[in-house]
Amino acid sequence: MENNYSKKEKIIEELKQLLESQEDPSLAYSRAKFIAKKWGKVREDEESFYDKELADQFNDCMNKLAEKAGDIAVNTEERKLDIIERAKQAAEDSNFKKATDKMNELMEEWKHSGRINEEKDNELWSQFSEIRKNFFEKRADYYKNLKESYATNKQSKLDLIEKAKEILNMENISEAQKANNDLMDDWKKIGSAGYKEDDSLWNEFLTHRKAFYEKRDEYYDGMKKEFAKKYEEKKELLAQAKIYLARSEFTKEEVEAVKELRNKWKEIGNAGRDNENKIYPEFNEIINKYFQNKRDYENDEE
Repeated sequence: MENNYSKKEKIIEELKQLLESQEDPSLAYSRAKFIAKKWGKVREDEESFYDKELADQFNDCMNKLAEKAGDIAVNTEERKLDIIERAKQAAEDSNFKKATDKMNELMEEWKHSGRINEEKDNELWSQFSEIRKNFFEKRADYYKNLKESYATNKQSKLDLIEKAKEILNMENISEAQKANNDLMDDWKKIGSAGYKEDDSLWNEFLTHRKAFYEKRDEYYDGMKKEFAKKYEEKKELLAQAKIYLARSEFTKEEVEAVKELRNKWKEIGNAGRDNENKIYPEFNEIINKYFQNKRDYENDEE
């Protein structure tokens, strides 16, 4: 039959095994307290030195288990408080993708942070859980508003695309150019329509802008050719004016011919500012000189 010493030795051995085990210290200490109840049930017939030695061993094991559990509990509480603080920081991040990844990382840390006791664990979990709940609610509101914003921005960009089409039909290129520039400014002010829509909308808008620039370049190329043609025609009128000035016969036919040069000049139309600045002052001076010479001639005749 097992004696009291053997019972106590067995209890101490169980406590030593708990000390050496890899079990969670908090759980180990809880089990130790359960095992310790058996110690009090061992009846002592008489107290001996060995009884005292066994009692010292028992108390030493219980103290070490309690100390180990206490240290771990303190460390666990510190870890969980640190996780809570980092969760608060993540919740303030405006980059929801980055913040969500961080929240998930912290959740994994929490799972492996250990246990303290039920009351403290529940208290800290309540804090951590509330932070996560508020964050994910805020994130849900953000994406809901973002979805609505995307829809509004998409419609705004579609409206600008329609206006870009209309610009292609404008006859006044200068006005069309200004309108086209204004559209680009308006486009820059509109936010994103979502990565799935932005590229296709931009490409469609850009297509109409390129079409306008092609039309504009074609118009100005044609204008340059027209200016060059008119410039050549006006150079011919200038040459004729020089001839009439040099001859200065002042016959009725000649005077009418010089007057007709002015009419033809107007009929030809604008030859471009640079060209007009080159040729018109000389042409005008010659015509004026011709008629001044005519007046002088008529005065001399009197």
